Amino acid sequence: MTDNSLAGQSHEDSRRPCIIICNWDGGEPVWDLVEDLTGVPWAPDNARTELIEGVTDAENLARDLVSRLISHEARALLLIGRTRYEGPARLQIRAEIPKTDGHRLSEDGPGVVRATAPAAAILEAAANAKVALVASSEAEDDAGSALLYRIMTALEDHLETPAIAMIRFPFGMAEPQVAATVKAAATVMTQHFTLAQRPAAARI
Repeated sequence: MTDNSLAGQSHEDSRRPCIIICNWDGGEPVWDLVEDLTGVPWAPDNARTELIEGVTDAENLARDLVSRLISHEARALLLIGRTRYEGPARLQIRAEIPKTDGHRLSEDGPGVVRATAPAAAILEAAANAKVALVASSEAEDDAGSALLYRIMTALEDHLETPAIAMIRFPFGMAEPQVAATVKAAATVMTQHFTLAQRPAAARI
């Protein structure tokens, strides 16, 4: 996990809302947020980023991410990982109910859930960044889709649903293209963020 509470961080930086970037395919590195020798992670102008890597227990990870989203400790979530397809990166806009040995994860859960981030705006931002990204309704049968499903179903009863997106990258995509795609998506997802309110001044 990337530590964003670095020495020398300004008070304003500490108040910037957080977008979590979760590389659920942690055994297969996709992109490191730390781009230079300063050790400071890349972030959009009005947000902080936190990188979480790997899924050893999708259920517990989903529970932790949902808790942070509900509490507003994090305001958005971008899931990144691999796709089995070559070609452009894929913005997965839905997930189907996971199955184990042919049996559904839940008998009363919805068959399909949809990601909430603005897909059209993300695709436009990627095009402006000159990276290849397409929307896909196909839910690949892996830990990433299972994680997206668990998160979206856990959030469905809450009035404020944060922006959540999943992007899959082919093995053949170069790191600069991956980085540009992540940056474009994260920037779109955080463009309406506002700084956290300062605590009220103590009365004397």
